[in-house]
Amino acid sequence: MKINRLVLTNYGPYAGQNEFDLRTTEENPIILFGGKNGSGKTTLFNAIQICLHGRSAFDSRLSRNEYEDRMQSLLHESSGEKATTASIRLEFEYADFGETEHYAVERKFRDREKSLAETVTVRRDGKKLSDLEEDQWEDFLKELIPPGISQLFFFDGEKVESLASAIGDDEEFTDSLMSLLGLDLVDRLETDLTIYRSQKLDEEGHEELAATIEDVRERKQAAEEEQDELKSEIKEKEARIQELEKQIERKEQALAEEGGTFAERREEYKEERTKLETQIEEIRDDIRDLVTDCYPFALAPDLCREVLDRLEKETEAAQLKAARSEAVEALDDVATDDSVWSGLDISEESSDEIVAELQDALSDRLAPKEDAGYELAAEFSDREQQEMRAVVDEALNDIPTEMQALTEELEEKTRRQQEVEKKISNAPNQSVIEPLLGKINDLNSEKGELERDVESCKERLEEVEHNLGRLESELENKLEKQDELEDVSDRSELAADVRSTVQAYQDRLVEEKLERLESVLTDRYLQLSNKEDFYDGVVIDEEDISIQIRTTHGSLKHQSQLSAGERQIFATALLWALADISGRPLPFIIDTPLGRLDQEHRGKLVENFFPTAAHQVFLFSTDTEITEEYREALQDDIAAEFHLSNSQDTGQTSVSPGYFDVSATDAAQETDRVHVDHDHDSEKQMNIEGFGDD
Repeated sequence: MKINRLVLTNYGPYAGQNEFDLRTTEENPIILFGGKNGSGKTTLFNAIQICLHGRSAFDSRLSRNEYEDRMQSLLHESSGEKATTASIRLEFEYADFGETEHYAVERKFRDREKSLAETVTVRRDGKKLSDLEEDQWEDFLKELIPPGISQLFFFDGEKVESLASAIGDDEEFTDSLMSLLGLDLVDRLETDLTIYRSQKLDEEGHEELAATIEDVRERKQAAEEEQDELKSEIKEKEARIQELEKQIERKEQALAEEGGTFAERREEYKEERTKLETQIEEIRDDIRDLVTDCYPFALAPDLCREVLDRLEKETEAAQLKAARSEAVEALDDVATDDSVWSGLDISEESSDEIVAELQDALSDRLAPKEDAGYELAAEFSDREQQEMRAVVDEALNDIPTEMQALTEELEEKTRRQQEVEKKISNAPNQSVIEPLLGKINDLNSEKGELERDVESCKERLEEVEHNLGRLESELENKLEKQDELEDVSDRSELAADVRSTVQAYQDRLVEEKLERLESVLTDRYLQLSNKEDFYDGVVIDEEDISIQIRTTHGSLKHQSQLSAGERQIFATALLWALADISGRPLPFIIDTPLGRLDQEHRGKLVENFFPTAAHQVFLFSTDTEITEEYREALQDDIAAEFHLSNSQDTGQTSVSPGYFDVSATDAAQETDRVHVDHDHDSEKQMNIEGFGDD
């Protein structure tokens, strides 16, 4: 496998599209990445594995939620804005049976807030893998580049240090070594054969024993699941306890800063606020009473006056009519009263004419000036008319004044209420301490409950683990009893034979692997050790899988007796040897390449390891590891070098050709091998080799 190009889009600290040309030659196998801590080297280092294997790229086993949380945290965030999509794209060559094929793998991530959508696309020679369904592409990549094997070629300080630490523990080191050798697969095959044989026994009539074994297996599986759940629950609750302890510490600090002081006037303002609220409601009730009484008449003063004028005119007309009638009747009485006319020399006919003329004149004088037709006063009694006059008089004269007074009082009370509210909010809270104490008590209560839960979970975990040990023993006994049955089928006997063969094969494979490892490890360790004149070789004991170093004097030194620096060199040599005997020509990708090594050991790695470790070597280094001196020593082997720089203001990493003290013009590459497009639209198809318009 040979990597040609890596493209990161809105991934980690890399904003926009960042394209790296990673092609190397046989003479120049090294690509050098330089950057200080936090510049994005490890993000770049891990991106290659994640692109190829997704969740399987991580050493520790992650749940789907844990994996999604980790990948969501890697969506680029700069200046307070977070990208919703990101992608990693890797182009590489892969030789299979002498024929080189070009692959392009792209893994996209889209944030859906509550979840993360992930898609992977694989193209071979520019075309999608038409011979496989899309849901099989992940498995294809695992077969093409097995995650277990690729782990050997991804060096990082943590892995080397972990293996170096395991060297001091024989049992832990043996487990690590067997896993790195791939021999755990043989154990899995033996287990699968046992299950297969059990199934064959079921077919041959051993249903009862098989059912018992299946029941034990189910109970064992349930116990293992409960064990995992309890461990996970304990881990989550302990993490929550730590978080609560931090919150309690912050609250206690805030409590100390408050000093226990209170604002006495705050209660006075609160009492005044209550009083104002009552007064405001009473004023509003008074306004409502006015509105529902005669206030509507005040809204139409002209109409009210017109009605009163009409009633006055109609009353006056009625009074004139009554006066005219009385005057006419009085004249009639005068006309017939002889005493009135006795002293006058007027004939009876003349007196009648005079009376008639007077009656006509009075009628004319007392007649209404105009005939109104419809009489409004006819609709109301005198009492009602008097009440109407009183209501209108009150509406036109008293109500507006009263309404204005109430409105002004309401505005004044409301304004004072707002001032009081502001003073309450601005004044120090008299009950500041009580909420803090209450919150601290609540946090301590929750913490105590969680601690009790953790203790309960741990007690249950002990019970489950005890039960699990008992079930494992019971299952082993049942399987041994099953093996002793005589009437097994031919296929079950064949499975038993195969199982024996696998055990023999495993023994032989361990022997051959260790022999090969002993030879290659000797060569690699002596290349890297600063005591090559003192050490003569590596000796591996096949019985207990222990490793010793033989000195030139013939004595043996157990690897656990090495110093911390020597153990780290030994771990590096071991991973190098394992990668060599794996038979997979993959690139070496090394993060923190020189770690805690002393200068002499660093020189050995620079001189003997980096230039020859593989056909392609990527180094991710700080300026305290690959220094100017070491960079000059590697100069003839470097195909390209990139400098990573992270901005503290934006959190964004910029990439440029060159190294720490090496400018772009003096970089190893002749042409610019890095392209950054900050305005890149992640939804737009990039013009990259291996990706067509489809």
